[in-house]
Amino acid sequence: MKLPPSEPPATSSTLLLVGSGSRLRQGHLLSHLAAAADVVLLDTVAPTWQKPWLKGAEAYDPRDTPFPVEQARRLCRDHDVRAVVAYNESEILLAAELAATLGLPGLPVEAARISRDKHRQRELLNRTGLSPTASVLVHDVHEGLRSAADIGYPVVVKPRGLSGSLGVGRVADPADFTRFFELAAGVDKMDLASDGVLVEECVTGTEFLVDVWSSGGSAEVVYCGRKYMAHDPYPIDTGHIMGEGALPAAEYAAGLALARDAVLAAGIDRTIANLDVVLTPHGPRVMEINGRPAGDLASVIAHLGTGLSVGGLLADAALGRPLRAEPVLNRAAGIKFLYPARRQRFEGLAEAPELRAQPWLHEVGELPERGAVVEPPPEDFFGRAGWVIAEGTHADQVHERLTEAERALTVQGPYV
Repeated sequence: MKLPPSEPPATSSTLLLVGSGSRLRQGHLLSHLAAAADVVLLDTVAPTWQKPWLKGAEAYDPRDTPFPVEQARRLCRDHDVRAVVAYNESEILLAAELAATLGLPGLPVEAARISRDKHRQRELLNRTGLSPTASVLVHDVHEGLRSAADIGYPVVVKPRGLSGSLGVGRVADPADFTRFFELAAGVDKMDLASDGVLVEECVTGTEFLVDVWSSGGSAEVVYCGRKYMAHDPYPIDTGHIMGEGALPAAEYAAGLALARDAVLAAGIDRTIANLDVVLTPHGPRVMEINGRPAGDLASVIAHLGTGLSVGGLLADAALGRPLRAEPVLNRAAGIKFLYPARRQRFEGLAEAPELRAQPWLHEVGELPERGAVVEPPPEDFFGRAGWVIAEGTHADQVHERLTEAERALTVQGPYV
């Protein structure tokens, strides 16, 4: 992923960033964060690729020091840190707890806990009436079968934690329930909420993503996008488009307002929250609340498609600065993730020279090493072989270009 050079921050205010992620997925976001504020990093490894954008760093071993408050104190003392921020799912709660312990602004601890626990999210949304959806937390197959019968098939079975639809499946009838329950119960929980499995009403409609800037009790939608979904009955996100025409304003206004209200109800503050919303025939429903910006290279697509700097917006939210978000008109961008048709040995994406010469093609990338075996969901929920990013003046134009690119950039290699 191409990264812009670091620029002097808008002010001398310093942020403590907890966890930096990977260069591919979060490098763009970190570079923009560092252009808006000085950044010091607390991470589980010493910085390498992150160094151009850091003013200081501390590393810790989570096995020996699960709560690295002394390392955080040193960074705060040496660099006059003014707020704590995280954009990685796995560091959201730790960052919130450190901010509370250090007496610094950051995502509130309770809001962090809600954002990492789909059961607590559903309880909140049902209790407030913002997005009522039947949902039951169960702990074994028999309890799950009874709940599914009460809700009525089809139902959705999902892990209590995790994001990105990992371990989620739509169950059509009781005969398939055990298989989907075991999938949700057995998926790697990545240290997220793992006590039980959720059985929920199957909500149908058009799903889209919304990112909401929240700071000081104020919340505003800053960017949103249409989503690509595939691999039914496993609702896997396979890409998105942002910018001009991505979501018709009149049709989606209620969904955007609901996202903003849900962020405020969850107490999310000093960050950008990402939500998945479904526009149903009966109105919008919130499917998921995350206490950090959208992932999957979304900061790149938001920047290309709207001109907005996600890192800059995140810095402003964390530091309590006013919102500054003026999207560029007549501009759009999108990404599609590329998957193998079935299990095969990866030998790269097709060359497609005519496609790669197109000026609207921003980037093509490969994910696995050549020679590795790849397979699509549900055998591998992370079974992406690569990605393609396209630009244009309108979302519909970008969609056509992504469709053309996906058709040309086939996964090469023999089936195994």
